[in-house]
Formats: sequence, structure tokens, C-alpha cells
Amino acid sequence: MRSLPASLPTTIEVARVVLVIGLVFLHYFSFPNSRVSPFTGFDPDSHSFATFVNSFVLLFFFSAVPLLSTISGWLFFGLADHPLQTLTRRMRNRIGSLLLPLLTWNLATIAVGFLLHAVAPTTGLLGEFRFDFDEPSLFGVVDGVLGLTGLPVAFQFWFVRDLFLSVLVSPLLWLILRHAPLAGVAVLGASWVLDFTFGIFIRTDVLFFFFLGGFARMRQVPLNVSWHTTKILLLTYALLMAARALAPLWLDPTTPPHQDVLDLATRLARPLGVIACWGLCLRLTTTPLGGFFARYGGFAFFLHASHFPIIIFVKYLLWRLVPAETDAWMLAHYAASVAVTVSIAAAGAAVIFRLSPALYAFLAGGRRFV
Repeated sequence: MRSLPASLPTTIEVARVVLVIGLVFLHYFSFPNSRVSPFTGFDPDSHSFATFVNSFVLLFFFSAVPLLSTISGWLFFGLADHPLQTLTRRMRNRIGSLLLPLLTWNLATIAVGFLLHAVAPTTGLLGEFRFDFDEPSLFGVVDGVLGLTGLPVAFQFWFVRDLFLSVLVSPLLWLILRHAPLAGVAVLGASWVLDFTFGIFIRTDVLFFFFLGGFARMRQVPLNVSWHTTKILLLTYALLMAARALAPLWLDPTTPPHQDVLDLATRLARPLGVIACWGLCLRLTTTPLGGFFARYGGFAFFLHASHFPIIIFVKYLLWRLVPAETDAWMLAHYAASVAVTVSIAAAGAAVIFRLSPALYAFLAGGRRFV
């Protein structure tokens, strides 16, 4: 068996925390005063520097879900000597660590939305919930919780939803990994590139990279990435994402031909970001900051689960305090919104864990706070 990095468990914890914080930055979305979505790139006509940073960070952390999915697949398909028994046990365990928290957090988010609707029925913040609070229905609640026709009401749970579905089809994935792994990479890779969802997934990012994690585990792919290689990959990936953020300088990223090409190019760059970010986490593990992140690895799921709707309230409340709509103040607001959101989530996690470690474990997918 090939040797694995001695610090691998610590690196996984570091990666979870860093990547979920990256998702909080991503889910800030656009500035309240911006007329351009960061998904399309920066705004060359208004607040170009601030909107460039916003778009670049968002595009950079598009690699977060693929890397988290790869880690999940690598951990899941470590099947040891009794693969069928282990597979069955892990599928059962994921009901408690994925499905039940998904149901709970989405129902809680709907409850928060109803409370907001009762207090301020005309507020524009209700639109962030993607739920019809004026005419609710049973199907609407089920759809909002499970994401049957679109994103769940707590939209970040699309990842957990698709990860649970990937676990449900894991016996088939295991057979493919055993008997036709390269064909599996080719077929699932093509479905990911073409955005083919098999009719049940919201996106196939999670499925494909979950499978790649299993491929790496069962084929004993080396997980070491040298710091020299990491720096090259990070620079390359960062330059690609910067170019993507600057795309509006040369073309209209909202028109179908250009949009399709840019989406494909961004998608194809993500595996590069996965390796680069993993290499960075390996390096970060050796630092005091990495040790701090690793200590709070059990907070990653809770932060992922709770940061919406916290961030929308923080974002718009803090915006009222911005003294001037300049690039500098916009970026300060961007950083402060994420920092306050993470702090509120951390304080909530600490209180819940102190009152009931069992409740915290349920809400955090079976993890401890520290």
C-alpha cells in the first residue's frame, strides 16, 4: 500500500473549515448596491475593483464543493476487509449525519422565514428564501426541504442533498469502481461537463467528485502534493479565475454563446482548483493557523448548515452602517459580513454544545464542537 501523509486526518479537518468559510464568502453573493451578479464577472462601469474582488473570490471557491465531495468519497470508500458490510453500515450512518440534519435545518429555515413574514411581510429579504410565504402548501414545504424542483430553502443544503443521493447509489458506484473504474470516470465526468443530472441530482458536481474520491481511495492514488507544485497550481488557478472575472472587458457573459463557453471553461478549471486547494491545506496543516482550524473541524458542518440565513440579515443590517459606497467600504463590508456571520455561528455552536453535546452532534452531522 502506498504511504499516506501522516497528517492526513488533520489536513481533512483543516480543509473542511477553510472550504466552508470559503463558501460563506461565496454565499455573500453580490453587493447590495451592485447591478451585476458576481457569477458573470466584475462590473467594468461601476465599482470595478470591489466587484472584481467579489467575483474572483466567488469563482475561486467554486472548487470548494468538488474538494469537499472528493474528501467525502475518499473517506466513504475506505472499505477495509468487509466492503459490503462496511458499505451498508455507512449508508445507514449517513441517514443521521446527512439526511436528518438536512430535514431539521431546512424546516428551521422555513420557520425563520415565516417569523420574518409575520413581522415584516413586505421586506425584500423574504425573496432570499425562495419560498412562497403568502400561499404556503404542503408540497411547497416538502419541496423547500428536499429540493425536489430546485434548491432547498436553505440553498447550501443542495450539497448535502446530492451527497446523500450519492451515498444511496454508492453500491452501484462501488461496483463500477471495482470492475470499470476508468469507464466510470469517463461517463460521470462527461455527465458533469455536460451538466446532465440523471433526473435526481441538482448538479452532478458532488456525484462526480465523490466518485473520484472513491477512485483515489480504492486505487491508492498518492495524496501528497509538494509545496512547489501547489504554488504553481494555485497561481495558475488564480490567474484563470481572475481572467474569468475580467471577462466582461471582452464580451457579454450573459448572452447564451458566451455564457455557455465561459461556464464550460470555469467548470473545466475546477479540478485544478481542487488539487491546488488540497495542496494548500496540506501546507497549512503544518502551521499554527492550521492547528487552530483543525481543532475546530467539528464546527465546519454546523457553519455550513447555519450560515444562511444568518448572512443575509448580517449583510443588509451592516450595509446601513456603510458611510460611503466606495470600493474600500464595500470590501470592508464584504469582509465584515463574513466575519460576523462566522462569529455568530461559532457563538451559537458553542452555546448549544455547552448546553447539550448530543443536540450539537445531531445538528452538526455527528461531530463535536471541539
